[in-house]
Amino acid sequence: MILSHFGGDPYYKHFGYYAVRVFFILSGFAITAALNEVYAFELKRFWANRALRLLPLYYLVLMATLATVLALPDETARFSTRWAGPNLTDFWLNLMLLPMMSWAHGFRLVMPAWSIAVEIMMYAYLVLGFARRKSYATMLFAAAVAFHTITVFDDSGWDARYFDPHSATLGFSIGALIYFWRRETRLKVSPRAILPLLMLWIANTAGGGWLLSDDYARLEGFYLNSVIGAALVAALAEWRPTAALRNVDGYLGELAYPAFLCHSLAGFTVALTFFEPDARGIDFTLVAIPASLVVAVFMATLNQRWIEPLRRKIRRGAKVTAPPSPEGQALGVAGA
Repeated sequence: MILSHFGGDPYYKHFGYYAVRVFFILSGFAITAALNEVYAFELKRFWANRALRLLPLYYLVLMATLATVLALPDETARFSTRWAGPNLTDFWLNLMLLPMMSWAHGFRLVMPAWSIAVEIMMYAYLVLGFARRKSYATMLFAAAVAFHTITVFDDSGWDARYFDPHSATLGFSIGALIYFWRRETRLKVSPRAILPLLMLWIANTAGGGWLLSDDYARLEGFYLNSVIGAALVAALAEWRPTAALRNVDGYLGELAYPAFLCHSLAGFTVALTFFEPDARGIDFTLVAIPASLVVAVFMATLNQRWIEPLRRKIRRGAKVTAPPSPEGQALGVAGA
């Protein structure tokens, strides 16, 4: 994701697109599991947990970015046109978050706000019933396939295929179907497939726009990414790591969301300190990534200290009615 934003070459753009789509599959799987096995569709507890997971860190980065934009308007505008010329309406739209799923609103204090807003909308779809039964998840998947088929054959093209919020139903419905498939069949994707699938994902991602055309990256490669991502999520769900690896995996999972939120602000700080305000490129990216991780560690520490105890209390109080399945690490990575 950071490489796609800071690489400075259009070739890297789809790296972030592909990563987000695989995460949507993982999130669909984990949230479906959580609704069935942790919350038993007790929606008050579910939404309280989701709000605590997503919103405190979002607003922390939002306020820090707002202060930076107001203090250094010229420099921040050079770093990103998304930070140029804010007004009071822009601030309120960013504060409400959900309007950020529309790209009609160009000013974005938190660059990945679109993804977060879309994810909340997908939670609502799952809560409305699509996570309750395999047949309902199949209906959502069918609607998603119909939507994407239309984008392939009409003039809406890539913008609708990726940026329309409803396009995310494909990933979330696939994730939900993986959950039900694992519950209802003995057929599994072996954890031994994780490394080959990961290598295949890297090859497909790197090949688009390089060995293969940009059109491939936005069509065939885009959908192959979802196929590989689905198999990878299914294989990871069967993985039983050692305690040490599980701890490392859990810690990296705790860093993922803070790094996702803060990388633009951390990148701006790096650009202002060591480069030019409009810096891009591989050299800049190689400095911005560790800087983002340092900020993410700080944010994750605050989150563990103040927010996670509340979330654990909510989870413990949920009424568990469905038999649990071994999806603990997937739930943890997705923050469910």
